[in-house]
Amino acid sequence: MNDILDRALRDLDPAVTPADLDTGTDPKALALLARVVATDPVEAPAPTTGSPRLRTARRLTTVGGAVAAGTAAVLLLPGVFGGGPAMAAWTPTPHMVSGDRAADAQEKCLDSARDTAKHTTGRELPFRPVVTEGRGPWTLVYVNDDSSQLAEITCLLHDGELIGSQGSTPGPEAQPLPPVPAGSARAALGAVMSTSEESVRVVTGRVGAGVVGLELSTEAKGTVTATVTGGYFATWWPDAPTTEERENASPRGGVNGVTVILQDGSRHNVSLEELTGRTTAQLNTPATGGSARG
Repeated sequence: MNDILDRALRDLDPAVTPADLDTGTDPKALALLARVVATDPVEAPAPTTGSPRLRTARRLTTVGGAVAAGTAAVLLLPGVFGGGPAMAAWTPTPHMVSGDRAADAQEKCLDSARDTAKHTTGRELPFRPVVTEGRGPWTLVYVNDDSSQLAEITCLLHDGELIGSQGSTPGPEAQPLPPVPAGSARAALGAVMSTSEESVRVVTGRVGAGVVGLELSTEAKGTVTATVTGGYFATWWPDAPTTEERENASPRGGVNGVTVILQDGSRHNVSLEELTGRTTAQLNTPATGGSARG
């Protein structure tokens, strides 16, 4: 397990968690992992034009170094993100990451994603990197299996060191995702990792034909430009610290709106309902449940 994640997991609840707990072998930790892995992603009622497989939240729990798709949750990882100057160096517009730095980041994320899939599904999934972008000293890598059901993992690295990942894998009853209309985008909202000092929000998704750029209007950082390539997009931004309770009360995941940029240079607003496949009522209804302590 990554040393930073190992230390963070041990700090989650020092009042009840022994400092020498080995989350990879402890029976209670393994039992918790089994329960989380057995939980299907939260699903909302399908719209008339969509699929019943709607990932209404991707607030995921990391247990023993593995990321498991499950109910809405916020994982608090004290000290992982670094805060201060590290987050101050974040930029709303990404820069390209190439060469050895990109290859190293992608390989680390692929290794993590393969391990995650093996732990959560018992299968090896053909992940491939689809988006790699930089913001200050941070590198985001988004990998998926490019399937009709889409297993996906997003990794965040700081100065080349993997410090966190999150994602989802489809359950046994998952249906194929519907195609994205030309000039539009599809994504789930709600992926967040938080410490006592700050949180990191991640949004990944698909874009339709003709879309070459995408901007998110965020509550915390205003306009944030995503990286769009190969029919997919990814972006992230820092936010204030949060808790499971606050996240359940805010189903929009800190996003106010989305604008896509088309090949001809024109811009088109995509509603959150269109982006997520959810109704206005669902977007305004607080979530319940979760497995992390706020």
